[in-house]
Amino acid sequence: MKKTLIITLALFFVFSFAFTISASEKITITFSHVFTTEHPVHQGVLRANELLKERTNGRIELKIFPSGTYASYKDAIKAVRMGTLDMCPLDTAIDYWPASGVLLGVYVFRDYDHWNKFKQSAIYEEFKKTIGEKVGVKQLDLYNFGFRHVTTKNLKATTPEDFKNFKLRVVNFPPYPEAATVLGAVGTPTPIEDVYMALKTGVTDGQENPFTQIITMKFYEVQKYLILTGHMLATSGTIMSKQKWESLSEKDQQIVEEVFSEEADYIDELVQEQGQQRLSFLKKAGMEVIEIDKTPFMERVPLVLEKYPEWKELYYKIQEIK
Repeated sequence: MKKTLIITLALFFVFSFAFTISASEKITITFSHVFTTEHPVHQGVLRANELLKERTNGRIELKIFPSGTYASYKDAIKAVRMGTLDMCPLDTAIDYWPASGVLLGVYVFRDYDHWNKFKQSAIYEEFKKTIGEKVGVKQLDLYNFGFRHVTTKNLKATTPEDFKNFKLRVVNFPPYPEAATVLGAVGTPTPIEDVYMALKTGVTDGQENPFTQIITMKFYEVQKYLILTGHMLATSGTIMSKQKWESLSEKDQQIVEEVFSEEADYIDELVQEQGQQRLSFLKKAGMEVIEIDKTPFMERVPLVLEKYPEWKELYYKIQEIK
């Protein structure tokens, strides 16, 4: 009886110790973003979480804070740099490495094929590495969520002259406002959460965003025309705090890097596959689609390069990718 009790207690402590080790190995990675739960980026993060759990037998998982519930876009980046948040998207590193702003420049990418070939190039790998060094984070893979187009309430604009004096809502940090430069409009920086009301009340005459954002933010309810300017490819990527990255084993680093590479490709594919579906949705929602000749707008790109001369080297290298 006494021997049985001793064996039982011994087994209890062995299993308890094993459970403690297992629990201590569990890694939770906090991830904040400002997109809605219907957005392709959120869908990509969910997929990354499933892949992480699958490849580590549940040992590594994400704790996801969507729709800005943890922090605003800029505050999340600050938190990742400080190490108080593990992951978030970084659209542009222009504040830390001015030349990198070219990725969100106007008419940098011709089409999705051009973007895909850029991601297969040595330029891309060097680009990620330099961003990580300049920002002080681990830069993981980049993705896109569609070409940005203009919506208006009353104006059927097809040339830069048509956009003269037009109040265009632009994202309130560089280089996004350069959309107004190329289009010939007056840029009106407005936080994303205020855009719907600004469009409804006429504080701004129109805005520019990918199809996904136009739908998820319901801008089609207060805008009549969808002008297919395709002036900018909305790009972003995932950054990870150096503290969290360096706390991982080499094996876990490799898993994280592979998973977020697959996540980025998944978002790219999702956006491209859903492009026509989203355009059809907007048409059915009552928007009138206007096709344009992009040439007059593309001819204004030098105006932007004059403002950002540090972009030129990377801009022309990306243009040379066939």
